[in-house]
Amino acid sequence: MRFDMKYKAIRFSQGENNLYLFSARAGDIWRFSSINQKSDDKEEGYQRALSPSRAKDIKDYILSRKTIAPAIVLSLDAGKAEYDEINSEISIEDSPDSAWVIDGQHRLRGAALADKESEIELPIVAYIGLDLKDQIAQFVTINREAKGVPTSLYYDLLNFLPPKTKPMDVAKEKAADIANTLRKDPDSIFFEKIVVVTSPKKGQISLNNFVRKIYPLILESKGPFSAYSQKEFSLIIENYFKALKSVFPDEFSLTKQRFFQTLGFGAVINALHPIFSITAKEKRGFRVEDIESMLSKVSDFQFSDWDKIGTGTAAENQAGRDFETYFKNVMQEQGQGEMIRLI
Repeated sequence: MRFDMKYKAIRFSQGENNLYLFSARAGDIWRFSSINQKSDDKEEGYQRALSPSRAKDIKDYILSRKTIAPAIVLSLDAGKAEYDEINSEISIEDSPDSAWVIDGQHRLRGAALADKESEIELPIVAYIGLDLKDQIAQFVTINREAKGVPTSLYYDLLNFLPPKTKPMDVAKEKAADIANTLRKDPDSIFFEKIVVVTSPKKGQISLNNFVRKIYPLILESKGPFSAYSQKEFSLIIENYFKALKSVFPDEFSLTKQRFFQTLGFGAVINALHPIFSITAKEKRGFRVEDIESMLSKVSDFQFSDWDKIGTGTAAENQAGRDFETYFKNVMQEQGQGEMIRLI
């Protein structure tokens, strides 16, 4: 057997399996590895198994940062790879099916694209001769069953990453900043009510849920509140919820906490912009007392009806429309808020 590729490697064991740790150029790994065992055509398999846009994003990141750390996990064909204990060296045949990528398909493809422009070495953890059943078990465990990083934690860590340039990413970062400002402020109605890592308890919402509802409102050029600074929008949200608590105290009771539930929070955020527009025009401001004055006119709104519409995005949207429509109808009956838009 002719082995074309040789790499210094460290062997270690986990249970009954030996694993091999080494590094290789990304372009070489891409050449001797398969990413889709169900396809004989490398490019056709690539198109079916990977997202080209995601691979390109990884390529661009690597070329700008010149580093990407997580190891690629391979299963090497026993007939096309061997380990030399004396020289601590792993040898691999340079053919397209010498290995199957168990984990790291996108990292590998992105790094291989980057390797065409700048030499990129990747760390590898490899099995040799892992049978098909165990290969599939490893693939499923890593790619489907393994628990990922909570999205809320991802948003909380955005401030430690390089600034984003895509409008949606920028808006999400701003929304996360607003949430973190509010949840850490002892004087805020959101103090300790937005959680990052743990699952929300009654009366709490996740950072993920907060960002999901807030970022479209502040999206550059598209969001209805995009003209406002983060500080100003933080005050808008804070004043709005303080007024809601003042006018609808029962909905903030320990047994309900309606507006810190997924449906309730989403619904009142959906209704925020029309309420803001009408209040700002009528009261020349959006202070807590301004909002209280306007919301008091709909203090008889039956939030209990929301309990009958189920859960999910459709229910959330319906609940928001119900509240918004009721508010607008009352305002129009009193000669206020005829299709008013502030922005």
